[in-house]
Amino acid sequence: GRVMTPTLALIVQREAEIAAFRPVPFYNVVLAMNDFTVMSERMDHKEDAERLQTACMDASVIVKKVESKEKHENPPALYDLTTLQRDANRLLGYTAQQTLDYVQSLYEKKLCTYPRTDSRYLTDDMADGLPVLVYAVAKVMPFAKGVSITAEVQQVINDGKVTDHHAIIPTMTLKDADFDDLPAGERSILYLISARLLCAIGQKHHYAEITTTVECAGTEFTAKGRSELHPGWRTLDTVCKAMLKGKA
Repeated sequence: GRVMTPTLALIVQREAEIAAFRPVPFYNVVLAMNDFTVMSERMDHKEDAERLQTACMDASVIVKKVESKEKHENPPALYDLTTLQRDANRLLGYTAQQTLDYVQSLYEKKLCTYPRTDSRYLTDDMADGLPVLVYAVAKVMPFAKGVSITAEVQQVINDGKVTDHHAIIPTMTLKDADFDDLPAGERSILYLISARLLCAIGQKHHYAEITTTVECAGTEFTAKGRSELHPGWRTLDTVCKAMLKGKA
């Protein structure tokens, strides 16, 4: 009761705020530069935006500041059943039950490990044999052709985060499988599981986040963008998803 009552009150309050929300229009002025566009801050009144737009028509633009911050994106963890179902729904439109049925069939065909798991890691005793599996998977997966593969296996090894069953990964049986004989749904799920293994042991994705600030008619405008420095695991992820969308 002591927990339920205040929690319920917060939910009711939030629901009331959502119900009472009314959208408020706002306005931005956008300037087209040679290679990019810059945008003003939000303005509440259309007249203010129109005045600024008119003032900028024949005015010069001064670049005041360009900031670049290097950032990185770590590889994703391996799939457990829930995250596999989520990605299969988002990318392929499969229901949770469809995904479970497909991955269960792949398990019975010995093409992937046990599917009903809530772990996203592998155990220590799997570390030594993992590189062999990784390169076998890369050799037969169509989206991995011509892509440099790394095997940072320690990124996916964690005994403390494995309970009854480890993460879902493909098996060595994959190297002798005829993908054309698989139903389309099973093949797509197998591609997802294989791509996730190759991404999870890949290198970080490095990029630069760039913010440019200019001034026109006494008002600051900004533009934000990203510049890729090293694609890392994103290369395989992008190619696989493009291929799956083409098949879906």
